[in-house]
Amino acid sequence: MAELSRIARNVRRHRAQRRAQGLRVVQFWLPDTSTPEFRAQVARAIKVLAHRDPEDEAMLDTLERWAAEDFQE
Repeated sequence: MAELSRIARNVRRHRAQRRAQGLRVVQFWLPDTSTPEFRAQVARAIKVLAHRDPEDEAMLDTLERWAAEDFQE
C-alpha cells in the first residue's frame, strides 16, 4: 500500500507541474482495434470507399486541396 501512495504522490506532482506549464490532462477512449467487430466495420468502410461515385471523388479531391492550402499558410 505504501508503494501505491508513493505512486499517487508522484502522479499528483507530475500533473501539478504540467498544469503549471499551462497544460491539462486529456483522456481519449478509442475503439479496440483488435476486435472482430472493429475489423468488420473497417472492411465495410473500405468497400464503400472502393465503390464511390466519381462526383464524390471530385469533391474529396477539392476538400484535400483546400486542406493542403490551409496547412501551407
